[in-house]
Amino acid sequence: MNASADYKRQHLIKMANQIADNVPTREDVPAQVSQHMRQFWTPEMQQTLRDIASSTPDFLSEEVHSALRSL
Repeated sequence: MNASADYKRQHLIKMANQIADNVPTREDVPAQVSQHMRQFWTPEMQQTLRDIASSTPDFLSEEVHSALRSL
């Protein structure tokens, strides 16, 4: 993996976890995260995050994993 791809992956991890940490209310965080991703993330970004979740699951919060399951 080249440095640019690695940076993009790290950035997606950071963004996904920040979204989960900063949703407006703590009710049904995964639904809010998945809604945000559907609205603002490209299909490529979503797929890359799914790949990250599969290959390195410890990098993502449980809320992000749950959100990915409902995308």
